[in-house]
Order: sequence, then structure tokens, then C-alpha cells
Amino acid sequence: MNARVTINAHDFDAASAAEAPYMLHTPVHNALPAPAQFDAVAQLIKTVLNVPAVSVALHGAPANAENGVYRSFLEIPLINNNEVVGSLRALDTEERKFSDRDCELLEGFAKLVVDQMELWAEASRDVLTGTMTRRAFLDTLRKSFAARSRAQTKATLVLFDLDHFKMVNDTWGHAAGDAVLKTVARTVQRELRVEDSFGRVGGEEFAILIANADAAAATVIAERVRKAIARASIPGHPQIKITASFGVSEATNAVLDADDWSERADAQLYAAKDNGRDRVNTEAAASPRVAMVN
Repeated sequence: MNARVTINAHDFDAASAAEAPYMLHTPVHNALPAPAQFDAVAQLIKTVLNVPAVSVALHGAPANAENGVYRSFLEIPLINNNEVVGSLRALDTEERKFSDRDCELLEGFAKLVVDQMELWAEASRDVLTGTMTRRAFLDTLRKSFAARSRAQTKATLVLFDLDHFKMVNDTWGHAAGDAVLKTVARTVQRELRVEDSFGRVGGEEFAILIANADAAAATVIAERVRKAIARASIPGHPQIKITASFGVSEATNAVLDADDWSERADAQLYAAKDNGRDRVNTEAAASPRVAMVN
């Protein structure tokens, strides 16, 4: 399967060719590789096909999109397990007819990109739940905080912990506990948007990074997630009912760094537990932390 296109009548704006039309209908992705993941193969494609730009676009978010105006492009779908997960494009500023050989070469590079995605996923995804690992999530959190600081966009962190999870393991065994964790992960994923990130950061503790949302909007999402977890049925264990406690903190100018952001959300999570569990606690307007000097 391939697509070969030469544009003669109008210039092609690569920035507008990202996966936006698909993103609204794509299941949430817990994490996507950073653009740097594909730098080496992109440079190789440029050299082999003699093109000035290459775009690797993954459904869920553009992993790598080079801005510019191009007159010709060659596009190959990225296919993983018989599912189209994105596209690979070679772009040229000149009018050009790509050959069958060019198409075959880009198909080979597309397989290489998919292999890189698989390797990245193995290292970044929690085996049991399919969510991001703690390391991958914290890396995403740091990058999000840095990006927010530069662009002054909104982002909110939600931490949640399953209530009385130890009792599940002690009463019904670890297999039941694993079933609970899997069910919770699937339940939460259904409630999130494509642009949100979701990770398992502890045994029964999870984190959600809600993009482009302030504390009020994130609290609405957290409440929706809380109710969905409370309604969830555990396959094979209908007698088990699970609730969760949530802490919400928005990244404002008062937040020092990603660690401070995490600590603020964690404080709200513990407040939710202290106030009776199965609830969402949201940090009030964040104020700067004052260093004590003797």
C-alpha cells in the first residue's frame, strides 16, 4: 500500500498535512515517541531520496512535522499489526515525479520506523496495564512543564491512587489485583482525550497529564474518571468494587518545576484520602513556595 503524489497547481503546506483530521477519531495513545526518536532515519531518507524534508506523523499527534511549503511529496502509511498507525512522507520543494524505486525505498524505511516505534513502546509501556511507565511519564511531564513555561499554555496534572488496594490482594490474591489494575487502565483510557498522557507511576498509583486544560477543566475530567472507575466491573471478580482518590494541580507560574508540580498534586491526593477517599481534591490557586532561611 502506498501513495505517490506530485502537486503542480498549488503549493503544499507541510504543517497543515499533520494528522489533525484523524486525531479526533483515534483512540487515546498513552505515549508517543519524541521527534528525536526518528532523527536518524529521517536524515537517511533525505540522503537516499535527495529530499529536503521528511515527516513522520503518528495518529494521535504528529511525532515529527517539518514546517515549510512543498510542491511534491511521497507518502507511505505506517502499518503495525495490520493497523495504520501513521504516515511517513518525503517532501520536496520542487515539482517532482517520484519513481517506483523511490516508493519501494520509502516502504522499506516505513518498516524501519514501525520497528523503532515497537522498540520504544517496549521500553516505555507498562507490561501489565499498557500505560506509560513511571520513567516515560515523568519524562513527558518534564517536557510538558518546559513547553508550558515557554508558550504559557495550560496543563494540569492528576494523580490518583486505588483505595484499599492491598485488601484486594490480601483477600482475593494477586491475580485479582492484576485484573483490577488492567480494568482500571482500560476504563481510564476510554475517558481521556488523544492529547492526554496516562501512566502507572506506582503499584496502584496512576498519573494523568491533561493538556490544554486548567484546574477546573481537569477536575471535571478527574470526576468523570472517578465515577467510571467506581462503576467498573472486574472480569472474573464481580464481587470486587474499586474506588480511587484523586489529586489535581495545575501548572501555573507559581509552580517551580516538574518535581514541585508532582508534589502539589500528591499533596492533594493525600488530602482526598484523609477526607474519606473516593473523591477529587483540587489545589486552590497555586502560590509560590517560600524557602526558609535561618
